[in-house]
Formats: sequence, structure tokens, C-alpha cells
Amino acid sequence: MPIRLAAAEIDSAFREALTDLFENLGPGDHNRFLRVQVAIEGMDLLQWLKNQPSDIKTYWRDREGRFETAGVYAADSVSGALVPEYHALMNRLKEYLAQADPRVRYYGGMRFNRKHASDYRWEVFSSYHFIVPLFEVIRDGDKTFLACNVLVRDDQDKNSALQKIRDVWKRISFNAAEHEPLPRFIKRTDFPDKSRWHQNIHTALRAFSENKLEKIVLARRTRMEFEQPLNPVELLWRLKLNNHRAYYFGFQFNERTAFIGGTPEQLYRREGNNIFTEAVAGTRRRGHNREEDLRLENDLLNSEKDVREHRFVVDSIGDTLSELCAVVDVEKNLSVLKLSSLQHLRKTFRGVLKKGQSDACILARLHPTPAVGGVPSAPAMDEIEKIEGFDRGWYAGPVGWISRNDAEFAVGIRSALVYENALYLYSGAGIVQGSHAESEWEEIENKIAGFMSAVEQVVAEPQPGKASVI
Repeated sequence: MPIRLAAAEIDSAFREALTDLFENLGPGDHNRFLRVQVAIEGMDLLQWLKNQPSDIKTYWRDREGRFETAGVYAADSVSGALVPEYHALMNRLKEYLAQADPRVRYYGGMRFNRKHASDYRWEVFSSYHFIVPLFEVIRDGDKTFLACNVLVRDDQDKNSALQKIRDVWKRISFNAAEHEPLPRFIKRTDFPDKSRWHQNIHTALRAFSENKLEKIVLARRTRMEFEQPLNPVELLWRLKLNNHRAYYFGFQFNERTAFIGGTPEQLYRREGNNIFTEAVAGTRRRGHNREEDLRLENDLLNSEKDVREHRFVVDSIGDTLSELCAVVDVEKNLSVLKLSSLQHLRKTFRGVLKKGQSDACILARLHPTPAVGGVPSAPAMDEIEKIEGFDRGWYAGPVGWISRNDAEFAVGIRSALVYENALYLYSGAGIVQGSHAESEWEEIENKIAGFMSAVEQVVAEPQPGKASVI
């Protein structure tokens, strides 16, 4: 069993491990990732991340809380402003991972749609952006590790490469970071506002009556303005306090711009040739007590509108997996995914991929699911762009990681863009025949409640001379 190092012992142990790595490089170790990893004492990973000087930060925690990582700087970064072609992107990642330590992962995400960004606030994220952190702290079960990922290139002088890593290592801090108050809240603005939201729902319902669509997911963007720039990691730490059953993620590519969130929705998980995914749709809030919670659960399970909305997702995923997989197992009965403030209909799938099916094939076929796009998919995507009136960016796009043997992607919902002194909250509602604009507005309010709770203390404070519209 490895010895867990305290902060005071980390520096010498890590320097020694890095030196040994470079001294033992062989001819076959070029153009591949190598990794140094040492066991350390447990810590609050987001607190550690917030205390680092790097403008590049990554964070990921799986939905069950078994695995968590916080990374800084980049051993390698792959991004592009052009429309992502999944096969070209995944081939590039796989090329560098082919001979890598299996624990090395690219973390990142991509846009909801495959068109160029139309909003300058999303430009830094590009159409896709994946990073292998140079340094990362990992919690795997009850063990915590510090790791350095080294991309060894054939044109590098190993002594200069080692010195560069040592220079960056000097900046890494293990001092305790204090949580800071959020800046003073100024105002909230919803786009669309309630009047235009009612118009958008009416437009969607008209498309149903004209047999153009069966389902469409329409989103809203809520802008929360503050007096000073926000710290994305502090906000993510606050968000994570609200719900222990979600994928939490953070991708920060400069000092004050980041995409963060806590999504309940898995796109897929791949372990070798085995793929796992699920259909999640339909929403009710959680009850204030066990009896109310059960009543709301039964109401969701017996709602014709919600079950029909969920069936679109089930059918779409089932059809996709039947093409990708040699074997598919589907959960027999509907279940309910319970989160801290919401509950959703869920059905799980498991499959064995056919030979030659890759992550590129899976992404191209699974995204977007009807849970974030619509039915039929292509016409729904066109209508979303016409109706919504804003650029979704990475909202509802795939976010996650890929390693040499495995991969996992979540759907980037319940998410927000931090841009300087503003927080942009994104959330959507599935619209089908029988949907009501007011009910869907309230559903979105429930979905952004996690972020509202994270900032509610400063939002609730009276602002002299400024009216709150919360």
C-alpha cells in the first residue's frame, strides 16, 4: 500500500519521481505520454484548484462521486474553431493516447451544434477543446494522488524539458485557500423574457400542428450581473454543495472565463467495447417530506405528457445502439433518477459495441439526444436556432474525458458560462403537444435553482439604489 504524503513531504518526493522519469527515458518513450503519480493526503480538490496561479484549470467529478480530479496548466491542448469532425478530432486524441499510461485523460467538451460560434463570449472555448492537465490532484475512491502528465516529444532536449516542468512545479501551492465572498449582485436579465417565451412555445406548438416536429427542447439564458469579476472555481465549489448526485465539471481557459456545471445526464460511458447510457427526461421537483416526494414521483411516472416525452429519448437511443452494438440490454421498467431538488424519468441501456465502432461513431450518433434537441433531430436543430435567438455554445454539448481504453461523456446541461463580471445560466425544457408555456417556465426555474442557491446570499442582500429582479 502506497504511503500518503503530507504537503510538506510532497515537494521532495515529486521532484525525485520526475528526475527518475526523465533519467530512465528510452528510445520508445518519445511522442507519447508518461506519468508520475504519488499518493498524498486527502484534501478538498476545488479548494486546492482555486489556490493555483494557472489560468488553465480543469475539474471533473463523476455522478456517483467515486472519481474526482482537478488539473492545472496543460501537458497538451487540442482545440479548433472549425466545425468539429468527430473522426478527425478523436483520431488526434487517440494518436497521442495509443501508447500512453492508461490513467492519462484528455478532459474537455464541444459545442451543442456543429456551427461556428456566433457569440464572442464563447470564442475562447472554440468548437472543441480538450486538455491533458500538466499537474492534477485525483481522488479515486478513498485514495488521493498527485500526478504529472509529461508529453515527451522526439525533438525535445530532456534536460530542458525537465527544467520547464520544475519551473512550473514551483508555482504549485498546497497552502490552504479560504473561500471568498462573491462580489455584489446587480441585476438579473432573462432572455427570452416571459412574453417572448410564450411566443416561442406558441411557435413550437404550431410546428407540431403542421407535422414538422414531434418534440423540441427550447432553452433560456439568464444573465446574472455582478459588480466585479467572478471566480469560477469558487462558484463551482458553492454549486457542488447543493447536489451530491451529478457530474460536476469546470473548464477554464483564461482567468475569468469558464464553463461550469452540475449535470445529472450521462451521454455515455465506454469501458473497452462495453457501452452504458441512459434516457433521462421529464421533471418534477423533490418533495419537502417523504410523502410529498412519493406523490410527485407517482405523478411523474403516470404523466402521459412526461412519459411520451421520455419515450422519444428511449426510442432514439435504442435505435442508435442497435446500429452501434452487437448486443443491447435495456432496463425493463422506468425508474426515477432522484437529485437533491429534482427527479427525472430514467431508463438505462447497456451494449457491446460492434468491431470498428469508436468514440467518434458514438458521439456522431448519440448527440444530440431528443432530451436536448428534439424529434426529428435535424428539423428540431434548425428550429432551435430560429426560435431561441442566442448561441448555446457548449451548453447541452458533450463534456467529459477520453483515455487510451475508456471514455465518459455527460450532457452539459444545468450549466453556466462565467464571463468576467457576469454569470450566464442556461437551461431548457422539452416541448411536446400539450405543453404549457407557464409550466415550462417554472420547470426551468427549478432547473437553475442550484445556481441560484449558490449565489442567493449575495442576490438576497439589499443593493442600495438598485432593485433586485429575482
